[in-house]
Amino acid sequence: MGRDDMPQHGCVQDIGGSSMRGDIKQRLERIFASPYNPNAKPTLPDELLYDDVGLPIWNEIIFTPEFYQTHDEIAMFDKNGAEIAAQFEAGVTMIDLGAGDTRKVEHLLAAFEKAGIEATYLALDISRSSLEHNIMYLEKKHSHKNSVVTCAGLWGTFEDGFRWVQQIKGPRLFLSLGSVLCNDPWPEALAKVRQWASILRPVDMLLVGMDAHLTSDDKEKIWAAYHSRDDLYTEFFLNGFEHANRLVGETWFREEDWDREAELEESNRHRFFFRAKHDFQLGTTGRLIEKGEEIDWFDSHKYGQDDVETMFEKSGLIASKIWRAPGSEFRQYLAKLKDARDQRGDADSAVSGVN
Repeated sequence: MGRDDMPQHGCVQDIGGSSMRGDIKQRLERIFASPYNPNAKPTLPDELLYDDVGLPIWNEIIFTPEFYQTHDEIAMFDKNGAEIAAQFEAGVTMIDLGAGDTRKVEHLLAAFEKAGIEATYLALDISRSSLEHNIMYLEKKHSHKNSVVTCAGLWGTFEDGFRWVQQIKGPRLFLSLGSVLCNDPWPEALAKVRQWASILRPVDMLLVGMDAHLTSDDKEKIWAAYHSRDDLYTEFFLNGFEHANRLVGETWFREEDWDREAELEESNRHRFFFRAKHDFQLGTTGRLIEKGEEIDWFDSHKYGQDDVETMFEKSGLIASKIWRAPGSEFRQYLAKLKDARDQRGDADSAVSGVN
């Protein structure tokens, strides 16, 4: 089980997080080195938002009553956690991709404790302080004498985690909660699923949460999830601006230069974007930002069950279990590598919770 350098219970291990600042700065510089193209608007890195200041703000957002994804996944873990745990024997390692707040995943870890299945939980995230806070919370939950779940943190990017986890021995359960893995336009989402599928072994599984609110009747629900606390989103994005300015060493982004806008597209993407209020120079770069230019930041994609299963099919995976949250269109998919017995769409169970 594990690796020789597996972090101990309650610890956070640096697997690349300390070298992350330079990578994000280079990406920012490349984004604004190219001329503006209205048909391919620049997108700011999401990593700017999820720093040590931004993550606590985000954690407050996702536990608002209107942010249904968090509450849906908690409800599914409470209902189906035992069934997930039953898929594994003792010694499984769970890797939570972009873990963030661990209050949600604790509902799954509690199912492993109740079943007595020995497991290691590793939270992968880009904020060290967030990891330290969240792993401390889990350590207290799983430090009683009969506990069978060990919890630790991995400080680094998805790329750092992708390299690091390949040496873990024994079965692995990769967690992509809150639409993390598929939250991109189709080509990029498929590429991410394929990337992680490429390192799966027959004993491994991938648990993917994905929002499938797609109809016109869902628009008010989706909009409320991202607009019920405008004050928190303002803090969230302004901190991202400050983070970017610290990385580049000068003031590129000022609140007074940009209007924050949002729209819900027919392609079922909720889009936050910033539109320049006037012409201005981007710091000392010489780059002119013209009035009306837009930058995308923090979009949210929705995919239905057929789309997710097609992503799996094209990645050599099949969903062995599919659950739908009560009264919602949010789903969780437990995927594995296809073998010769698996056929397209021929999962070994019906979709739980679907009438």
